Amino acid sequence: MLLFVGLCSAAGGCSGYEVRGRVVHGDFGGLVTVVDEDDPRLCGEGVGNARITIIRDPGRLNARQVATGVSEADGDFVIPLSEFGAGWLEETWRVQAVRSRLGIAEGLVDMPAPGSGRVLLIELREADPSEIGDLERRSGTPESLYREVERWTTP
Repeated sequence: MLLFVGLCSAAGGCSGYEVRGRVVHGDFGGLVTVVDEDDPRLCGEGVGNARITIIRDPGRLNARQVATGVSEADGDFVIPLSEFGAGWLEETWRVQAVRSRLGIAEGLVDMPAPGSGRVLLIELREADPSEIGDLERRSGTPESLYREVERWTTP
């Protein structure tokens, strides 16, 4: 028991871990990656109100959603993640982000270690209804499609 408590406090993996990052407008939508805090892409135009979901064990039958959050108006986000090992065990997590009219971003990442100077970068770009397939013809005008997407993705 003492060893477990010592490991938790030394590694910071038992409580107090936070996933930090920024959602920005990007040229290529759908990108989720871990970058250095001084990466110039983090200075891009922020995307507020993007819903971010973190999934543990994404390639397994026991995959589960473990945390969610929403980006601030400037695109920054901080999501508490109380899962054991987050940020210090070598483990792949799925991060998804969605924002109406900007589409979906998804990626598999290793969570940055606390104090590593690394954060998540999520890039979204304006959705083009023609890229969604034949939905425009089936569901009416692009505006009705946007309203429907917004209805289901706005927190």
